Amino acid sequence: MENTKEKILEVATNLFLTKGYEQTTISDIINGLDGLTKGAIYHHFESKEDIFEAVVKNIGLQNKLIFDKIKFSKNITGSEKITQLVSISLANTNMETIVTISPKLLDSPKLFVSFLKQMQELTIPDYFYPIIVEGVEDGSITTDDPQQLAELIAILLNIWLNPLIFENSKTTIVSKIDMLNKCLENFNIKFDLNM
Repeated sequence: MENTKEKILEVATNLFLTKGYEQTTISDIINGLDGLTKGAIYHHFESKEDIFEAVVKNIGLQNKLIFDKIKFSKNITGSEKITQLVSISLANTNMETIVTISPKLLDSPKLFVSFLKQMQELTIPDYFYPIIVEGVEDGSITTDDPQQLAELIAILLNIWLNPLIFENSKTTIVSKIDMLNKCLENFNIKFDLNM
């Protein structure tokens, strides 16, 4: 049963990468499943959007492993951890995959809300906030309100720098990172694309 679901996700991911989300149909996915029926797909997923969300969730789980390694690292400061999280996020091949397979978030309200919910319920409380608190405690980050700083960084990174929302060229990203560094200078946080 689980193998069927994994096979559906594997085929769908490949199709989303080659054809794009909008051009991929449920029929395309069925055709790639070596004899499985539409019923097999609908047994596991309600819609193409549901399949897409599962693909993104799988990628998110891969990212979580990388982020957890940084979060629990003992030999770097909170400021360095935030810098590494951001740098890895911006250079991450999983992010490139999401950008390639994704429809524009603004054109899909359900996906956009899901994205914002994940940021609010996972990214901020599990990563940004505790790492900023750690940075305050170790003296590498200066702020009176770690929660607000965590929210600010998460929103700037996940909305303003997000290529699913704003079409950002490499040059634009570099320019935005420079601006972000100027904004965060008072908190002793600096991002570097060349890590």
